This record gives sequence, structure tokens and C-alpha cells, in this order.
Amino acid sequence: MSVQGKVLNIAHRGGADLWPENTMAAFAGSLGLKCDGMELDVHLSRDGELVVFHDEALKPELVRGPDGKFLEKTGPLLKDLTVRELHAYDVGALKVGSSYAARHPRQARLEGERIPLLRDVIRLTKAKSRTARLWIELKTSLLEPHKSSSPEALADAAARLVKEEDFVERTTFVAFDWNCLVLAKKKAPGVETRMTTLPQSWFGAGAPPESDHPPPPHVLEIFRALHARGAPWEAGFHGRDHGSLQGAVKAAGGDAWFPNHVDINVETAARTKALGLKLSCWTVNDAAEMRRVVGFGCDAVCTDAPDVLATVLAGLH
Repeated sequence: MSVQGKVLNIAHRGGADLWPENTMAAFAGSLGLKCDGMELDVHLSRDGELVVFHDEALKPELVRGPDGKFLEKTGPLLKDLTVRELHAYDVGALKVGSSYAARHPRQARLEGERIPLLRDVIRLTKAKSRTARLWIELKTSLLEPHKSSSPEALADAAARLVKEEDFVERTTFVAFDWNCLVLAKKKAPGVETRMTTLPQSWFGAGAPPESDHPPPPHVLEIFRALHARGAPWEAGFHGRDHGSLQGAVKAAGGDAWFPNHVDINVETAARTKALGLKLSCWTVNDAAEMRRVVGFGCDAVCTDAPDVLATVLAGLH
């Protein structure tokens, strides 16, 4: 948790602008930058280990097979592979010419990096820092739940691991699927939970701006239909029943609202603070936008560019 007046610099996926995302090299690098924490994504492997990777399936833009070649299409689901099978893949460099590589032109190429175990990231963090936190995103597929582990299995494994590693007080669980967070809080009551939310323009009238990265129109319609009926990813805590989205976060037992930065404004920031919730946001890479959200009282900013955020925060003191 932050101290009074301090804004936490949270390296998204370990700092994806600088190092291969969700790798041990990224976490070591962000610890070297003295980041306050690192955000990462976890899934359960077929043999029950918590592994660190963003998508529920192997992503061809950043995964190379044992033959050294990038995957030609989306690979197997992580839940269908053992840790040994996952370690055969190289995740140390982006595919040149891909749209994903274009988004991260500064990212180092570190061939040989493997998909880490969450246990190893926790141990690295403990060895290198007495204070750095891990923001552990519990990943489920909101629209195709068969592609990921169940919220129950994921929450149970994550809560058990942070307790085994004596890391509860330095753990923040985040998730778009609030079911994971409600369950994890029951199993590890001392853990911090920050309820993640999708850009709210996805659920308004008309087409969302492209800057909010909406899914394809047919997928957006599915999201909107589910949301209108009471989004299953909100674990039964819907804004319409609690006065606001932030009221639902409070009712669900969350410690903080963790929205996309575009949803932070005078009204939403004030409502969050009035409910006694912390305010944080994802994923801010522009210096001017960093200054804007800090001005609204964010106590933590998740960024692909922790070096840029460090410079911005230094300039605000």
C-alpha cells in the first residue's frame, strides 16, 4: 500500500515498453528501477502451477517454438500444457513487423526468456526488495470461460501460494473477473484487492472511441448484452444495485477501483474517494496523461513505461 502522498509506480507486465513482457528479465529490470511494484498475469497450467503469461493461449506475436520460429497462429491453451511443455517456448522477443512490436519499439530483445512460475517471481521480488509489491492479475476468459481455469481454482491456488510464500501483505490481486477477487479475499483476508473494470464507453450508447480499444462490433454486442442483464464477471455486484460502479466495488469488498485511465474524471474520482476506496488506473504510457490521473488522486499508476512515470513523479515533487 502507498504511504501518504506517495504515488506507486507499477510496471505493467514488468514494464513492457522496456523488456519482454511477463518475463523474469522484466521483473528484474523493474526492480532495478526501484519500481513500487510489478503487475503480472497468471493462469493455471495443466499440472496445477501458476504460470505468468497474459493471454489464455500462446500468442504468435511473441512466442517461438522449440524450432526457434514464431508460431504461425494462436497456440495451445495454457491450461492444456504442463510447465515442462510451456518452458519449451521462447518469449524473449517480439515478432518483427507485428502490430504488437510496433506498440513497443523500445522493448529489448532477450532471446531465451521462458514463461515464469509465479512462485519464482515472488522469490525474486523478496530477494531484491523489501517493499516492492506484486499486482497479480487473476486471468479468466470473460466470454469463453472454457478457455481458462475456473475462478474458484485460480483464486484458491493464488491465495494458497501467497500464504505459503509469506507474501500476503505485499500482494495486490486484480481482475476483471470479480468472482476471482471475492473468492481470493475469503481465502486470504489480509490481501489487497483492486477491482478492475473495462472502459465504460463499451457499455454506453454508440460506438466507443478507437482510443478505448473496443473489441470487434459483434463481440462488443455480446459484452453489452451480458452487461445489460447483469455482467457475470461482476460477481453479482452490479452498479445499478449499488448506486454506481464504484458503489458496486465497495459492496464487493474491494479495496480500490482499478479502471482504465479514460474513466477517471472529476465525478468518478470524487465518488471513489467518498466511498473510502483507493483509486488506481491502467495502463498509462503518456506523460501528460500520467500527470492528469495523479492530479485526480490516483495512489497507483500502472504503466508499460515505468521510466517515464518515474520522471513524471519526480517532477511533481
